[in-house]
Amino acid sequence: MKSTAITQLKRTSVIQSTFLLVLSAETALFGTLVMSYLFMRNGGSDLTFIHPKPFDFAIAGLNTIIFLASAAFAWNAHRAIQQDRVGLLKTSLMATLILGVIFFAGQIFEFRHSGMRLDDSTFGGVFFALIGFHALHVLAGITVLALNFARSLAGDFSARRHIAIAVGTWFWYYVVAVWVVLFTVLYLV
Repeated sequence: MKSTAITQLKRTSVIQSTFLLVLSAETALFGTLVMSYLFMRNGGSDLTFIHPKPFDFAIAGLNTIIFLASAAFAWNAHRAIQQDRVGLLKTSLMATLILGVIFFAGQIFEFRHSGMRLDDSTFGGVFFALIGFHALHVLAGITVLALNFARSLAGDFSARRHIAIAVGTWFWYYVVAVWVVLFTVLYLV
């Protein structure tokens, strides 16, 4: 039994280390895109920056609140399975998934309503790379949440066996945190 626990601990450690390495690379990419956006917005581009309209800000703000709420439900799901509360895990994963889909739909609305096009300028390309790359991460997170929800319905998780829930929620926290940075850069600064 002790050997199995040590093997499980090593496996979890490798998964966590690999996950952190991947997130580090993703952070470097997002950081580069944010810095490019800020450079171009502050004079490094031929485009005159116009602050978002109040309607755009309101939509993005509401979308941000929805996304932050989804992170709270993701946290609740992770905590629930640690306590072997499978019913609460399922409910919290479903709530996270629904709010994630609503956020993604809001992103599509924002994307279409922004008034910018990919061919506007280099600035427009960087703006869309930021939003589009984040949207792909949200879509990946929704996929992981859906898979974890399906597995929870099948009874695959317990207090002792839930690394997929942990990794899925960590990824979701990351995607939410990146959005908070993007929201700040795109709408508040």
